[in-house]
Amino acid sequence: MAKSARRGPKAKSSTTTSSSSGSGTSTPASQSSMPLPPFTKAPATLLPLLSPLSPSEIYLIHIDSTPISLKQKTFLVPVLMNLAIVCLLAYRVYSVRHIYPAMFASVVGLTSSLSVDTSTLSWSDLSGVVLGRIFTVMLDYFLVTVLLPWPIRFLFGPLQWRRRVGFRDQEIIFRRSQAGLTRHLKRDRWIREDEETRDRIVSAVTPEKVRKTGYLLVDKDWDLDYESMIVAHEMVDGHGHSPNKDDTAAVQLDEFRTAVVVNTDAHGWLVWRVDDENPTVAAAEEAASSKRDRKGKAKQETTEDPMRSAQRDQIIEFQQKLTAMGKEDLFYRWVELIQYESTRPGGFTPERQISAMNQVKQLFEENDVDFSKFWEDVGGMEDFTDQLD
Repeated sequence: MAKSARRGPKAKSSTTTSSSSGSGTSTPASQSSMPLPPFTKAPATLLPLLSPLSPSEIYLIHIDSTPISLKQKTFLVPVLMNLAIVCLLAYRVYSVRHIYPAMFASVVGLTSSLSVDTSTLSWSDLSGVVLGRIFTVMLDYFLVTVLLPWPIRFLFGPLQWRRRVGFRDQEIIFRRSQAGLTRHLKRDRWIREDEETRDRIVSAVTPEKVRKTGYLLVDKDWDLDYESMIVAHEMVDGHGHSPNKDDTAAVQLDEFRTAVVVNTDAHGWLVWRVDDENPTVAAAEEAASSKRDRKGKAKQETTEDPMRSAQRDQIIEFQQKLTAMGKEDLFYRWVELIQYESTRPGGFTPERQISAMNQVKQLFEENDVDFSKFWEDVGGMEDFTDQLD
């Protein structure tokens, strides 16, 4: 959130006003103030998607441009795993189909195949019978409470998502914060005061992260919101999600570019467009995705402004040169490093720019790339540094 730091005086005033009440609720003064940069009010086109969501959670949006073949292979793993679980449960049901009716009959005093004459059994034999039946019940309890929910969640989550959306070249990924991330956050105030949480959020939208296919981004902090992803694609396809309208104007896919979405008492739904926060990083991400989406590249060039186009062209040249040298992975590591440094609280100061360039130099040297000669070939470091500032 580099821009937020550069506008410190305004943010400080807003903090004083809203926190004077000592709670997360809004006041008239806070309601009239502007959202804390880099957050801005969510566009009206996204409100049909955001309105039903929980205001206490944090949401991440980005576009997954990984190849369809990779998406299919990634999805095949949980499909096979859940099929194995269903087969295991089916086999277990078949195996115990006679046990539980007989157990129930014994409990109510009826004669069954599991009835035993306790008077003829020793204590050790009786203990073995009791422990065996307890083990059977506990095992089935475990299967029902732990394993059974997996295929159920898969059926109504990932499988429903793929059935409705299918596999596409560009897919909208919508992530929702896990309870562990937001449980202790102070509503409204954490955006200004909790740097640790902001860093965890930033780390979830770095280029290295969003280069992965969406299904691999589930972790202890984030889960996929399958219903929201279905609704988002319906909006892009031009199918309304309102009960009063069957169809509505299609929302541009670009509205779902990398962003952080939060809700506040004072301003409602706010969006931080991560791609727009730093033009150079945005251009680098476009260059990284252009290799996977060359069809959309020509269309994008006709709509973007000349400055952004020039930055993207320069970084594409940067990527292509590293690729030709067999060092394409170095490009992505550079993007991740610059993204991290430029979004740290406090802004991308001259000191951090120097530190970043020193890290880049070390990174290049570790990969046997002549740092000075390489930057001369792609137009020098000055333009990159100016764009990052």
